[in-house]
This record gives sequence, structure tokens and C-alpha cells, in this order.
Amino acid sequence: MAEKAHVLIVDDEPEALNLVRRLLQADGFEVVLAENAHTALELFERVRPELVLLDILLPGTDGIQLLKVMRERDPVAAIVMVSALTSERIMLESLLAGADEYISKPFPMKEMRIRIRKALEKARLRRENIRLQEELNQANERLRALFERYMPSPVAERLMSSPTLPDLGGTRQVITILFADMRDFTPLAERVPPDRLMEVLNTYLSEATDVILKYDGTLDKFMGDGIMAFFNAPVFQEDHALRAVRTAQEIHRRVEAQGAVVDGHRLKFGIGIHTGEAVVGNVGSRYLMNYTALGDSVNVAKRLQEMARPGHTLVSKETYEQVKPYVLDVEYLGPQRLQGRQEPVEVYDIKAVKE
Repeated sequence: MAEKAHVLIVDDEPEALNLVRRLLQADGFEVVLAENAHTALELFERVRPELVLLDILLPGTDGIQLLKVMRERDPVAAIVMVSALTSERIMLESLLAGADEYISKPFPMKEMRIRIRKALEKARLRRENIRLQEELNQANERLRALFERYMPSPVAERLMSSPTLPDLGGTRQVITILFADMRDFTPLAERVPPDRLMEVLNTYLSEATDVILKYDGTLDKFMGDGIMAFFNAPVFQEDHALRAVRTAQEIHRRVEAQGAVVDGHRLKFGIGIHTGEAVVGNVGSRYLMNYTALGDSVNVAKRLQEMARPGHTLVSKETYEQVKPYVLDVEYLGPQRLQGRQEPVEVYDIKAVKE
């Protein structure tokens, strides 16, 4: 038994359990006594006993109701019901209310010691289960935080909650894809040390990432000084095209606020956005995979980004039609031939949208 553990004996005739009290004290327990429910609850809250011996028949109080209150306040403590009643119904009611053991008076001391040991062992197992559950929760939180450093939060959450490992493949659906690439970065890389270059890159990519996550976009990947993101997957978003366009506009504003001239180079993003059908899912191998989007729509968004001038956002007609009511300033660039595609794409340069 635990050294210096506390035992609360609740009985209106404490002398009836005097032998038990002496036995527990001999085993190293600190014993406190209560003759009524009010005193019992006060001691229960103050002492926080590891074991309670609780009589069912208390003056003006139903011992089972007192048991329920104690169990609500402390789901771990060992509670043994002691009573002169031998009713199976009362015994069952006590166990269902949270008692660990039920002992009928008079009882042999050997049986009492066995029941006490069983009750304390149950309480020890409950404490151990709580400790292990807390450790498991902390491990899951660390794992989730680690996942979210390397993949979109909705994807990490889905992986954590899935009972099976992810499979390769995906589903076809309409999404809005955004590509952002930092202009004038290559000349900057020729003139500054690598550690300074990484500091600058992380500063601007962090700003862009914060905006993408603000509008609940899925950050697909970093590509050198560029970013790919998409909207409407894995979580459905009715306004996915508008989210993407607003993301682009806020990225431009934040870059300006950062002070876009770095070591003599004016850094800005060129952004391309397209809305269309793509396959969204896991690509790679069963050992290492990436949650991404594939298809011609992704290529269109990438080519639009390559055309975009620093600080500009080029969108396709498919995207523009969905955000048109919110556009405040736009320039129609007409049909444009994109590299690698035979069919021209109608392109719009969106300069401002409603907040």
C-alpha cells in the first residue's frame, strides 16, 4: 500500500470500524473520520484521500448519493461501500454509481484487507491510465504540430484521424490554383551571401504563407523562391476563386509593407491564378508521397504566373467570371498563348478587389 496515503472513513458509528482504522494506521495510512455527509465532503475536498470507506446508512443522507458526488469530484480515488445491508440491488446500485468494492457488515478482517487492496489497485490503474492518456495526447499534439510544419493543416488532421495509412491516388474536382514567384530574386542571389539570401527568402515566403493560411488555402509546396497553393480542397469552399484572388492582393500589399527593396533589388511576387478541374490527392510512392493537385489547370496557373509582371496578378477567364462582382480594377489582356498549350487563354490583370 502507498506510504502516508490518506483514508477517509465515513460512518455515523466510527467505533464500528475502529479495528479497520487501527489496521490502516498500522499499514502506514493517515486516517481521518467523518460522521456525516457535510463533514465527509469537506474532508474529501481538503484531504483528497486515496481511499474512502463509506457507509450507506448515514443520518439524513443516502450514502449512494454521497458516493455519486464524490465520484463526480474525483473519478480516481478508491471508494469502498460498507453496510449492514445485504441487498443485491443496493450492492449493484453502489457499483454502478462508482464504488470499487461493496462489503457487508460484519466482515472478516482478512476479507476487508483483500477488498481494500483491490480497490486501491483499481485506483492505481485509473491513475496510470490517465497519465498514459495525457502522454498520448501530448505526443499526438507534438506529432500534429510536426505534420503541420510540412503539410497543410487539414491534410495533417485527416492523417491523424484516419485509422489507416494514406494511399496513392486522388479525386477529380474543381479547384482554384495559385502560383506566386518572387521577381528579381536570381540577380539578388548573385550578390548576397547564402545565409542572407535564406533570411530574405524566408521573410517573404512567410508573409505569403500567412496570407494563404488566413484564407484557408492549401499550401502545396515551396519551389525555390515560389509557392504553389490551391483552394477548395481538401475542404470544400464555395468562394474558392475569390479566396485565391484576395490572397494574391494581400500578398502584394504585405510585400510592399515589408519594404520591397533588398540590397538594391526590388522584390515583388508575380502571381497567376486559374480555376478548373484537377486531380487532388497523393502522388509519389508508398514510401514517400505528397498531397498535391495535378492536371492542365495547374499548368495554366503556372504559365499565368510566369507571364505576370512584378506586383501583378493574372487570372484566367474561368477565375475572373467567378470573382467579377467583387473586382474594382481590372485590365483585360485578351487571349494569350501560354507556353506548351495550343489553345489561347483569355487573361485578366486584376488590380483591386473588394475587401
